[in-house]
Amino acid sequence: MKAVTMLFRTCLILGCIMLFTQPLAAAEKSKKADKNPHTIATKEAKTIDELVEMLDEKKCGSCHPEIYKEWEKSWHAKSVTSPGALKGIHNFFAIGLPKEWKKPITKAEVLKCYDCHAPVINYASEELAVEIAEMVITAHKEKDKPSGEKAKKELSKLNVGCVSCHNLKAISVARGLRGDPKKGAIYGPTGANSGGAHETIETVDITRSVMCMQCHGKYTAPDGETIQCNTLSGSFQNAYQNNGGTETCQDCHMEKGGKNGKKSHLFPGGHDLDMVKKGLGLKVNFAQYRHLPGKIKGVKNDKAWIPSAIVTAFVENKAGHRIPDG
Repeated sequence: MKAVTMLFRTCLILGCIMLFTQPLAAAEKSKKADKNPHTIATKEAKTIDELVEMLDEKKCGSCHPEIYKEWEKSWHAKSVTSPGALKGIHNFFAIGLPKEWKKPITKAEVLKCYDCHAPVINYASEELAVEIAEMVITAHKEKDKPSGEKAKKELSKLNVGCVSCHNLKAISVARGLRGDPKKGAIYGPTGANSGGAHETIETVDITRSVMCMQCHGKYTAPDGETIQCNTLSGSFQNAYQNNGGTETCQDCHMEKGGKNGKKSHLFPGGHDLDMVKKGLGLKVNFAQYRHLPGKIKGVKNDKAWIPSAIVTAFVENKAGHRIPDG
């Protein structure tokens, strides 16, 4: 009987120890996870630096250096501060909203541009989103002044980065079926084990053209407003796929630089000469010709035959969409 009582007391004491130490262990584990350079935090950021700290691509680059170096050279890495993007988005914030829509700048309005150009702003506070819009206006209007350069430098920290495609936009093409992306997870085409750096989830969506078409085409905001900055996806669907085209956006725009069967993250487009050469065919025909004497004015000898040539150029679009487009 004494042995049973002692056993009961021992179990009771051990149970209490486990009860009180488990929350402490969980808290310690969470604390370590927050310090893990691979962890994707999801709190609301009040500054751009907080956004960068949570979602900086350099964290991914520590394990994927080749991919990171490719991405650094891509236009995705400068999706906020490239001249065209900065000017166009400035026009929406400084002209479209206040003068045409008669609306104030809010996070919801800011995301009509930046849900594509910098999806991480989804994690920004209302105040930070508005502040970013004001930076855009300053960076464009005062581009030759120190204030404009300072604003542009701060904005350069934002982009279409790893988390943008591999989490925020990874499965949103079928949100009703797949739900919201899991916080902290990285989505990829294979779901390969990351070695404990993060949870990896396989999704076929990231390999399909519809993934890219979320932004490179018509964009529908949560309030139902449709925004069309370009028509690329329309011509891709109507002129290419409808005529039997089978290649995806990724087949062409993630091919250059890819090694060992892996996709490249350079994302070359119209700014890349090799991609332009691949997308356009050029054939030039020359036909010799001589003008009769006196038929061409302004020549030195109007009584002589004038040698000439007829040049005919044929430009063929070999891309899967209209050129130029974006």
